[in-house]
Amino acid sequence: MSEIDRLKKALNFLTSHMPGASEMADIAVNGSLVMESSHTENPEKELLNQEVSDSQLKNQKMLDNFKTKRLNNLEVGRLYERYIGFLYEKDNWKVTFKGIVDGLNDLGRDLICVKDNVHLVVQAKCWNKDTVVRENHIYQLFGSFTHYRMTLRQTFKTAHGRSKAKEMMRNLIFKAVICTSCDLSDTAKDVINFLGIEHRREKLLKDYPMIKCNINSSSGEKLYHLPFDPAYDTIIIGNVEGEKYVDTIKEAENLGFRRVGTT
Repeated sequence: MSEIDRLKKALNFLTSHMPGASEMADIAVNGSLVMESSHTENPEKELLNQEVSDSQLKNQKMLDNFKTKRLNNLEVGRLYERYIGFLYEKDNWKVTFKGIVDGLNDLGRDLICVKDNVHLVVQAKCWNKDTVVRENHIYQLFGSFTHYRMTLRQTFKTAHGRSKAKEMMRNLIFKAVICTSCDLSDTAKDVINFLGIEHRREKLLKDYPMIKCNINSSSGEKLYHLPFDPAYDTIIIGNVEGEKYVDTIKEAENLGFRRVGTT
């Protein structure tokens, strides 16, 4: 058997026996409009079925088609993380998208949300409404939550010394949150109550405002990012006065923003 045939056999085995493996293999080959690690190189080709000369109209058409595009389960999960992040950013939390940006290295935490002295470690699960999230996912979140506190304390200790680090940690509030589109199992409910983990149930709404209007804190440059632009998930909304999410390209451009990568 040739090396190529052995690799094909191994890939067929993995995609047949590992949940999500076939979708990941497809993303590796064809790219993804949602997954940060492998955005499609040419979103216009995938989202436009006809030539559109007007840039505002073209960008709006691409966004509209993105919202109605059929996504696989992995992509739906990533979009759900974005949606949950949007809800927190709308409530003035500063959100870091760990799951999308870090991929398999996210350590079981999808979002880090910070407001004042409160730090939230958030895991997001967008599953079929007829399924339940079981306790093993709660244990994973709690372990990741504990690791986050540990590494933050170590960062403070390295920068400021042991005694100052203890003082800084005492002034912070840490919470673990699991956001789901479905219910929790009875055991999972018992576990979150015992561990003090918050459960937030949210249905994914794909028509939420997805355009990120970002302002450079140094230059004041105003750029908007669409959900299939490469840097989309690294952009934090709310650091600068005037940043926001909007629904339409027209609204973004009327506010003085232009699309990233254009002049």
